Amino acid sequence: MTIKGWRAVAALTLAAFTAASAHAEEAIVTEELLVSGGVEPIPTKEVASSYTIVTAEEIETFQYQDITDALRSVPGLHVVPSGSRGTVTSVFTRGANSNQTLVLVNGTPINDPSSPGGAANLAGIPLDNVERIEVVRGPQSSLYGSQALGGVINIITKSGTSDPRSTLRVEGGTLGTLNTYASTGGSFGATDYFLSLSREDTDGNDITPARLRDARGEEEDGTETLSASGRLATTFNENVSGSVFLQYTDAEADTDADGSTAGSVSVYQNFDSIFESRRLFLSGDLSGRFLDGKWRPRLSAGYTVQKSDSTDNPDPGGSIYLDRASNEGTTLRLAIDNAFDLTPEHLLTFGGSYTRDEFESDGYRDLGGFVIDLNSDAQTDAFAIYAGDHMTFGERFFATVSTRYDMPEDMEDRFTFTVAPGYYHPETDTRVTLSYGTGFKTPSLYQRFGFDINTFGGFPSGVYTGNPDLKPEKSKGWEVGIEQGFLDGKAMAGATWFDTEIEDAISIDFTGGGNSTAVNVDEFDTKGLETFIEFSPIAELTTRIDYTLTILKSDQFATTMIRRPRHQIGFTADWELLPGTVLSANAEWVDIYRDIPRDSFGFYLDPGPYTLVNIAGSHRLTDNVKLTARVNNLLDAHYEPANGFVAPGVEALAGVEVTF
Repeated sequence: MTIKGWRAVAALTLAAFTAASAHAEEAIVTEELLVSGGVEPIPTKEVASSYTIVTAEEIETFQYQDITDALRSVPGLHVVPSGSRGTVTSVFTRGANSNQTLVLVNGTPINDPSSPGGAANLAGIPLDNVERIEVVRGPQSSLYGSQALGGVINIITKSGTSDPRSTLRVEGGTLGTLNTYASTGGSFGATDYFLSLSREDTDGNDITPARLRDARGEEEDGTETLSASGRLATTFNENVSGSVFLQYTDAEADTDADGSTAGSVSVYQNFDSIFESRRLFLSGDLSGRFLDGKWRPRLSAGYTVQKSDSTDNPDPGGSIYLDRASNEGTTLRLAIDNAFDLTPEHLLTFGGSYTRDEFESDGYRDLGGFVIDLNSDAQTDAFAIYAGDHMTFGERFFATVSTRYDMPEDMEDRFTFTVAPGYYHPETDTRVTLSYGTGFKTPSLYQRFGFDINTFGGFPSGVYTGNPDLKPEKSKGWEVGIEQGFLDGKAMAGATWFDTEIEDAISIDFTGGGNSTAVNVDEFDTKGLETFIEFSPIAELTTRIDYTLTILKSDQFATTMIRRPRHQIGFTADWELLPGTVLSANAEWVDIYRDIPRDSFGFYLDPGPYTLVNIAGSHRLTDNVKLTARVNNLLDAHYEPANGFVAPGVEALAGVEVTF
């Protein structure tokens, strides 16, 4: 460990001892607070960065099933599943690469160190225990460090309420779908709890489109996801409180991995290709309140384990490939955060963190005698210190200044900052914001130290060799936004222009002889416009339409334009037709975007635009019983989120929910 590392450890240890007797009352999270805006929640009216909050009420109203569904309605995001529900899902924020968005659960990073680029897999994360999802767009490294180059998604789970409450829900429908959920939450004394258990199962559709199937015809590519979670929080005394959260998920999906016959004919219809993932998220904290509540320290820890296995056996009359590949990534994060009311107008925040990422892969892929052995094992440490000041000037002006100094192992230190002022004019209900910030992302462990070997013909040669000399990707970006209220608060419109430059983006370079490595080659600029109009003529009806324009300019056009649509339109509407009866609809139109053809190499195509429409309805029979129904892909649109992997057609589901 370097000298700077020992200094950081000493600083964190001293801070931990200082906070050992500390307590901070957990802030009551409401729609008027943004948890992800800093060390502790800040009022949304004082946030200058672009953000979106998807609440538990919206999740219930629109009957979103998983994180993928919920994020489709967020401006600036493009969500790309690799086929049907449950398959690996990526998110592109404002045109940034899919691994340049940091994903958190209760503030704990869940980006997978074992994935090639270090991206988070959004598939298989259920919503039954989710209180809200916060999305903050633009460079956020001054708050969250590496990987927050394009933005942050923070999934915040439910806590127990004062009155014990349990819920049972079951729904079934077409495509052989059967989903079951159970949860219970409440409090006893100074302790509250929330526990949930869910199972989602579907026979699914054939994710390989008809044009790529072989003579064996159509099959069903199903998925199954089991999830259990628990959150416990307690107040030890008037000065000390803490909480702990645990979630375990086991998911399995048919993937139709590419294969080949003995005659070297490509096969895409793979009947027994399975991807299984097991994920454990564990986090906890101790918080405090001192000096009449002016000083609020918090000591937190998070640990994630993410394991994945892909299996494939030779198919009679199909692919001869054999797959036995395993990957495991773990992340440990320790942090000490402090919030201090310097004056009524200045909230000072400061702290430090330590993060350790580990990655291991083993197994092999036998591609008809061309055997690739997976043999990677790496780990890295990173320390960081940070400080910020959230300022208010009267009731009109506000600003946030954040700085962070990251010390990743075996790399140059990185300094990032964000300056985000804003102004609100209550007489006209006008809000103007401005933000400028920098970001960075350290190369993934696979990009730096991955090592795959093939042994074709008995002569080993490198298929992929990591590049330990990679530099971090970095960005700088700004945005300016305006929101205007109309009709005495019944309508709101807004627009935000953003511009982000990304340097030293990492790509895979093929060096000849079947060898490849990772290099810093790309520089690209992503800019665009996010606009919305929200209208609520009566209390029972709300409609909203969003439009996102994304413009990219790149020296390496092919690698940076993939799966970034230029235009996107989103629409949501919910209507309480009668007391206890709610109807809702959400739709998205996605423009043409460049993609890589699944059935060729070295060429690109532009799939046509598509429109996805979902509708839902619920009716409360009694105070304890509610009926639900929804139709996904109402128009039965045929589209491929990733080329060669077709999404499900129309799907109808109905269910019942009992609360007691």
